[in-house]
Amino acid sequence: MNTQKSPRPLNNQNGVVLVTAILIMSALVLLGSTAVMTTSTDIKMSGNYKTSEQAFYAAEAGIEEARARLRGTAATNPNYITDSHPTQTAWAAFIGDTTKTQGKGYNSGSAMHVRVASLQSTLDYTVTIVHKTNSVGSILYWGDVLPSPNGDGIYERTTSPTSPTGMANTVIYLVTSYGVAARANKTIETEISRLPPITAPAALYVEAATTIQGTSTNVIGIDQCGGTSLPGIVTTLTAGTVTKTGNPVVCGVNYPCSGSTMDVVGGGTNMNIQSVIDSWKTAANYSYSVSGATQTGMSWGTPTMGATLQQPSSCSTKNVVYYNTNGTDIKLAGGTSGCGILLVDGDLEVNGGFSWYGMVIVSGSIRYLGGGDKNITGAVLAGGSMDADLVGGNANIVYCSSAISNQSLNQALRRLSWAEKTN
Repeated sequence: MNTQKSPRPLNNQNGVVLVTAILIMSALVLLGSTAVMTTSTDIKMSGNYKTSEQAFYAAEAGIEEARARLRGTAATNPNYITDSHPTQTAWAAFIGDTTKTQGKGYNSGSAMHVRVASLQSTLDYTVTIVHKTNSVGSILYWGDVLPSPNGDGIYERTTSPTSPTGMANTVIYLVTSYGVAARANKTIETEISRLPPITAPAALYVEAATTIQGTSTNVIGIDQCGGTSLPGIVTTLTAGTVTKTGNPVVCGVNYPCSGSTMDVVGGGTNMNIQSVIDSWKTAANYSYSVSGATQTGMSWGTPTMGATLQQPSSCSTKNVVYYNTNGTDIKLAGGTSGCGILLVDGDLEVNGGFSWYGMVIVSGSIRYLGGGDKNITGAVLAGGSMDADLVGGNANIVYCSSAISNQSLNQALRRLSWAEKTN
């Protein structure tokens, strides 16, 4: 008789193994699905971040094109945007194609509106430029504030288009740039302004007792370039602290150059000379760090002299020269010349021939020593606690408003504020 064996039943151990295997496979399937979903989400997030960054940089590029187009003058900048209505709140300029600028308010039929195509085709942005106004609709300017503080040399927002010395303050432009990349949009808003001319309250400004010496020394505050005339000398001390030996001429808006009375105004506003130097030294194209050094025959441009040393020179070069004397002084000797703005942190001694077209600004004292013809066309600002002795020779400071205002024309526009706006 054949006997058949019954199948052996699964024991508990085999059942556990099977269930465990099924759970592990399910977990692996779940992990795989989650990994695919996570990777897909990461890719999307990475792509969104990338296009968002591209839109941001496009908007920044639009701001920089606006700054470049407003720099200089129509004669020096072939891509210049001319603001023909600086006192009108309705003026606006647009950068971009016709359709997109119309979407931002451009009206081709308005004489107050200017539109230019962008200088590049790689990035997608549209830019609007308007005059910044205050809460009551008055145009804001960047410059020295009138009436208080009066002529301290510090730039601030103001509704006055002119400075206390008659120089023009500069319009503050509100620039908005709309950058686009794929489906991302970014908007940046910034306030920018040209640098205003440096405040010069007189042909010579001093903050310490000063002696004017010599029979061939002339400090002339009458504007030799057709602008508003100023005093010969302004001091923060009393007028009596400016004295003379010999027969120098100090003339200006109060006293003529033919008389013997010096045109000195005391009690002048205390200018922040250090702040003026600090605001300009970042623009220096020549910078020096010295300690009690003497430099001979330096040249940062060659002014074309007038018929006499009492007449203005001229120069088209615009340099910014900065000396950090580390608490000492710099001596410039042997026929040094330059055009632009000379900034000295410390004391300055001029020895021998010297010619400069523009501004000379010294935080400490300034001394003229030795022979040689000396002519500064523009103005001199001298501050600090030491005496500012202006000593003889053929020393001439000839006030010229355009020699001062010309130095700001080609400087890059300064950003006064910046903000990323929510679209």
